[in-house]
Parts: sequence; structure tokens; C-alpha cells
Amino acid sequence: MLFNFYRIYILFILSVFSVCIWAENTDSIAEHVYPDYPYKHGALKNYVVKHTMFNVDSVPKHIYSIGGNASINHLFNIEIRGEKLVKRGWGGNYGLFMDSQANPLDKEISVYDRVFGFPTLEAGVQLLDFSHVHLHTGDTPYISGMGLTWAAYIAFRRDVYRNKKWSYGYSLENGLSLSSRTYEGDTNVDNDFIGQHLSVYFGCGLFAGYRISPETEIAVSVDYKHVSNGATDRPNKGANLYAMGLRARCDLNRPKNDNGLTFHQRRDRLAAFKREQFMPYMYFDINAAVGFRTMYDEWLWHREYMHEGDPGYLNGNLALHNVWSATFVPMFRYNQVHASGVGLEYMFAGYAKRSQYVEQQIGITRKFTHSKHVLSIAGYHEVYYKNVSLHMSVGAYLYRKLGWVSHTYEPGVIETVGLRYYPKFFRPFYLGYNLKANLGKAYAMEIRAGLHVGHWNLKKQKKEVNK
Repeated sequence: MLFNFYRIYILFILSVFSVCIWAENTDSIAEHVYPDYPYKHGALKNYVVKHTMFNVDSVPKHIYSIGGNASINHLFNIEIRGEKLVKRGWGGNYGLFMDSQANPLDKEISVYDRVFGFPTLEAGVQLLDFSHVHLHTGDTPYISGMGLTWAAYIAFRRDVYRNKKWSYGYSLENGLSLSSRTYEGDTNVDNDFIGQHLSVYFGCGLFAGYRISPETEIAVSVDYKHVSNGATDRPNKGANLYAMGLRARCDLNRPKNDNGLTFHQRRDRLAAFKREQFMPYMYFDINAAVGFRTMYDEWLWHREYMHEGDPGYLNGNLALHNVWSATFVPMFRYNQVHASGVGLEYMFAGYAKRSQYVEQQIGITRKFTHSKHVLSIAGYHEVYYKNVSLHMSVGAYLYRKLGWVSHTYEPGVIETVGLRYYPKFFRPFYLGYNLKANLGKAYAMEIRAGLHVGHWNLKKQKKEVNK
């Protein structure tokens, strides 16, 4: 079975690679057939240049690429009721993408692109093939599976080092996924990874690329990928996998005088730009959020404590509860792309009474306090790129009394990670989403809106005092 994966994997990469080579070399064929052939950028790029916005006769603001990737992946195993869940974990991953990179030759390049060293933005689709995965525990009379998962994503790819041939860097991916085969109490009971069809996709990795021509690059990568519904349904162990793959891409409009700038050339070009002056400042990040979650104790009740004849036995379709929160964080933005701070978050957990009822149904004899009010403190960090930012935090609960399940299964560490968007028409305001977890265990998926208040330039104030 593994041989089939390798065969499909090799055929896919060869197909993408062949298209890239064809796009780069059909110009020489055309020159022999048509001596007056006026274009020097390959048949595919010739069509793109003539019929789209791409134009290599002038200096483009962005360099666009198309490509594909394929990889072999394997699921991380987990233990369910004292037994390893994954009996066969190999799978495949296949994707198509389009890239956009700020052109180093453009004199009006954004300060963010200069700071990050001309990163690449990517949009694409991926097929995560779990169709050969086997999941099984206990005396279940059949093998459970995961089917296929489609993911639409955006990615941020950054070269840490590049010369005319080689490049090394990292990538971050985020998007939505759609799974064909999820948990079902009657027919797919051992799929503890994916509880609903629509989930969130996340990926990160390291890559090494090699340019076989000025416009064509192949790369190898080692990646981590995660598919999870963020506790909005049960079960939600989340599919975690590692992957090793190949990718190939072809530039559509790279100028001839940009024959792959080396790391030193890029550094010199960055130094040649007139850098925008940035003065560090402090501000208050004030925001509010609504979170959506299902209760883990209610899921345990349905799966572990109900009798087989009960209508709710093994039923993962649980009620969705809201968790409201407000956050106040003094932040310090110390350069163009980074800001950090420490702040407080108050949460209103309206499901506290429901948790008390579930404990009674399970038969928990120990008395636990159930309070709707939760308070935490955390360190926050935000990384900006134009109108988008990556936001994250790590902290601890100062006050949390949510009964048996929080005492037994949900650690006291709280972390968040997500994206924010700042509209151009009202820059201090932002909208975003984030995943909230307790030491890696998903707690809720949140939609967040906030505002930056104040702008205190500490260095400027010191200069005025010295005068």
C-alpha cells in the first residue's frame, strides 16, 4: 500500500516539474519553428504576459509564481482507553498554489517587505489523503477511518538565506478544511481525531530550495500539519501529522535582470532603501470576544458513562456554548513589526450550571465550585505584516472554578494564537479570530474585535524632559 503512495507522489511531482520545464523551454522550440517569434519567456508565460496583468517589460511590483507540491505524511499516534489508536498512519498530501513576492527591484517596496527580506505570500489548495489510515480500539467490529480532507489556505513563506541557486527558510499556513469522513457513533466510532466536516487547518515547516533555472525552483520540505475544529464539536483530538515532501514552482514575470539575488545582494539592496523612521511607543489593546465551544465533560458523559441503550450514547452532536471575554493589555511596540505586553482577561462562562448538571448525571460525588467568572493574566505578542498580524499569548488563570472537568482535564495554563485584520479606513480598529487552548487542549474558537487606544512615545518624552 505504501508503494502506491510513492507512485502517486512521484507522478504528481514529475507532472508539475514537467509543466515548469515546458514553460521555461518552449521559447527555444518556437524560435526554430518561427524565426520571428517575439517572446522570450516560454509558451505558458507568453500567454500569461499577453492576456493578464503580468508584464515583464517594466519593473513589476510583485513577482507571481504557480506550482504544486506532494508529500508523504504520517499521523501522530494517541492513546485511547489504554490502547494506541492509529494502526496504520501513512497518507499523502497533494497541492496546487500561486505565490506573490515583493520585487526587490521595486523602489517603492513596502517597509514590511524590507524588514522581512522580501517574503512570499501564497494561496492554494491541498488534499490530505487519509483514505488508507486505519483506526481501531477495543472490540469494535470494524476499522474506522478518516477519508479525505480538502484545505484552502494562505501562507507566509520567508527565505532566511538565499543565493543564486539555493534558499533556506520557513513557512506558516492557515486556512479552512473540509473532511469527508468524520466521527460517527454507529459507523466510525474510533475516529477521535475529526468530529465535524468543517475544521481549521494549520501548517508550518522548513524548506530548502534549488533553482534549476532563473525562473524555476524545486524544494524539499519537512512540515507539521494540524486539522482541528477548535472544540466546537466532539470528539476533537485533532489530526496532527508530520510530512516530508517536494514542491516545484515557476515564476511568471521575473525580470531578466533579477537572476536570483544572493543573500548579500538582498542585504545591500535593503540597506540602499531609505528606511522609514520608527519611534517605539506604548498603547492599550482593548478588545472583546465571543467564543464557541462544546463541553468536554458532556462528551465524556455521552461516551464513557451513558448506557448503550440511551439515545445519547456515543452521540457527538453536543450543544454549542458561548464564552464571552474582555481583555485589557498595555502593549509596547518596539519596532515596525513586533509588539509585546502583559494584560488581564475576564471571561464569562455561561455553561457553568450545565457543567454542574453533567457532574450529577455522571455521578461525581466530590463537591466542586462552579462559577461563571474567570480571570487570567498572560503575556501577549503581536507580529505585524501590513494590515494583518499574527497574535499570540501564554498565561495562567488567576481565578477559575468550573467544576470537576477543569480540575481534572483542563490545565491551568492558557494560550491563544490567531490572526487579526486592520482595515485601512480605521487602522486602530481590528477584527480577528483565535484558538484558545489549555496547554495544547483546545478550549474554544473565538471571534475578536478590538481597538488600540493611546500612543505614547517614550523616547520623545525623554528628549523633551532633557531640553
